Amino acid sequence: MPARARVTNGGPQTMAELLADAEEEERSLRPLRSGETVEGTVAGISGDEVLVDLGGRSAGVLSLREANAALGAPLEPGDSVLALVVQSEGPQGNAVLSLRRARRARRWGELAELQASGALIEAPVVDANRGGVVVDVGVRGFVPLSQLASLGALERPTEGAAVPDVVRALVGKGLTLKVIEVDERRDRLILSEKAALQEQRRQRKARAAAQLSVGDILDGSVTHVTGFGLFVDVGIADGLVHRSEITWDKGLNPLAVHRVGDHVRVVVTAIDPEKERISLSIKRLADDPWTRVGSAFVEGGVYEARITRLMAFGAFARIGDGLEGLIHVSELAPHRVAQPADAVKVGDQVRVKIVGIDPERRRLSLSIPQAEGQNSPTPNV
Repeated sequence: MPARARVTNGGPQTMAELLADAEEEERSLRPLRSGETVEGTVAGISGDEVLVDLGGRSAGVLSLREANAALGAPLEPGDSVLALVVQSEGPQGNAVLSLRRARRARRWGELAELQASGALIEAPVVDANRGGVVVDVGVRGFVPLSQLASLGALERPTEGAAVPDVVRALVGKGLTLKVIEVDERRDRLILSEKAALQEQRRQRKARAAAQLSVGDILDGSVTHVTGFGLFVDVGIADGLVHRSEITWDKGLNPLAVHRVGDHVRVVVTAIDPEKERISLSIKRLADDPWTRVGSAFVEGGVYEARITRLMAFGAFARIGDGLEGLIHVSELAPHRVAQPADAVKVGDQVRVKIVGIDPERRRLSLSIPQAEGQNSPTPNV
């Protein structure tokens, strides 16, 4: 006759409960194996030896001194402990256990979970060497010089050289880190401050993308100047002001307008939640200079200008804030000019006449010869 399912809580066991019972029974019957973690209860203490009841399996023993050091408090009979099996059978027949190794094994498991989740961890620096710093996260971990964001660019010292003072100064300080490599077998744990910083920025941008809206006007400070624009910290995140969004003035190098640390006011122009990218603009908070074309600057008007750039086909001249026009090579002088440099140079002050306006392409065509003989230049506004 088949066995009946055991009844619990007024009803038959579920399949999950049956499987759990079967696994527990198998575990209780299986001999202890070195390296596995077991739970038990302190049955007695004699000298430095602690007898641990493993619940039906062969009893285990562990060092009282090691246990107290691992727990940070005296171990007493009746206490529950989690220990690692060092030897399945010691000299007296009992398994040899270790609380310290169990805690270490559990910590390695937690660190592997941190690596998988990408979560950040705080850790104190306990030592420094030529290659980086050592941190304590329950086990000793290493942060290479290349992964220390707080030091900036720092080359690894040559063999025999002293540990750099800036590296040694980190001892005793706490770092925010991300776990990037966990290898318990090789006792190798590598962490990164740079990766942690990138993760914090990513999290900040994700939060900001949910809080900000296009059109928001914010105050911030320039944190980086790159070839493609400025990074600006606006408090809840940092965003990019593309070089084309820094200034309306075509006669200026946009990357020379601001420096790291400058306080700027920006407007949010775009938010990309998927790429966690926030686009900003400085120039859109100022009037578009092209709104003055057709009123302050008209076709046929003569104005003072300054040469800003020379090209093979002509020269660009600035006639007002944010307004620049092209003087074609054929309009640089009354006579034929082979090269623009033969007629003008950057910085020259010249009189020009606006001979063409293309509002759709935002282009002004200028002429120097056609301005000659005209009345005094129209005042630039």
